[in-house]
Amino acid sequence: MHNDLIMKFISASLLFITLFGCSQRDGLVSAEPTYDIEIIRETRQSFLGRPSSVLELLLTDEDLPARRLLVRITESDIDPKGALILNSGGFGTTFYGIGLQTNTTINFALSNGLQVFEIRWDGQFGWGTDLEGAGYTLALRGYTRIVEWLRETTITNTSLVIANGGSGGSMQIAYGLANHNLEPSIDHAILMAGPPSSDLKRAVFGDDDDIALWPSGIGGFGITDYIHGWRGNGDYCAQRTNTPPEFVIQTLEAESIVNNDASKTYHYDTVTLYFVNTDDVTNADQQGLLYHDAVTSAKQWIYLPEETSHDVGGIEAGASAVRTILNSILN
Repeated sequence: MHNDLIMKFISASLLFITLFGCSQRDGLVSAEPTYDIEIIRETRQSFLGRPSSVLELLLTDEDLPARRLLVRITESDIDPKGALILNSGGFGTTFYGIGLQTNTTINFALSNGLQVFEIRWDGQFGWGTDLEGAGYTLALRGYTRIVEWLRETTITNTSLVIANGGSGGSMQIAYGLANHNLEPSIDHAILMAGPPSSDLKRAVFGDDDDIALWPSGIGGFGITDYIHGWRGNGDYCAQRTNTPPEFVIQTLEAESIVNNDASKTYHYDTVTLYFVNTDDVTNADQQGLLYHDAVTSAKQWIYLPEETSHDVGGIEAGASAVRTILNSILN
């Protein structure tokens, strides 16, 4: 597998130069946004009783600090029909497959012909490591870079690519679709537990009905303060009882998945979105509904009103719903 990855990496690098080097428009040559992904090492291991490998990667994304991440790759039990790309919540610092239900989902995918890729970001703040003050939109661009690279270099059968993540994991997918042209790289997106940052102003400070308001004590406040440079510098989200400066409100509005940018649309010609939510104790379901309602293309809302867990992919009902979606896609 190592030699194959090296050859694919070389081919992808040449494609990268072609696609992301320079473009000529109106007689002028201008630099396009560029990024680079380096394979630091590949480690063979066993996962769920199957041979797998872990790639340690270094992502250099334009002028952002370089970030490290791991991708665990487990081959399907039969000729691959496509790929399932999984990422975890929060800052994405764990693999998806860490418990009974998540592992059952991975087993289901592998048994039904999906090559599985699990993304785990390195560093204390995962995808946000060394990006304090960057904002959600910029910091979460890395996910789209990784998915593009995996599609070009590592996925065996690219005719079907499914992205799945919960909470902060669903944010990575949603920001990719809304802001970073993720659409050409995936065919289906399964968004669990949100995404919880569809409207950050409502999440942090609420509105007249407060149904999309984050409850006190959840980690989203600290993450939002950190990624916007307010940790120890106002702590505006953690201290939301105080009246925030106007620039905080403006920043939260601009950094939401659904915002007032007139140039943005939420129509995806080639991607079907599935939202899987509970009657979430964190109100992530109400946040997710805001993005669902903004999407004007193929979508499905799966609601589990008898469940309240935010760990949708880790509970039996949520994981079962995900497996039902996968089965419907494959069959």
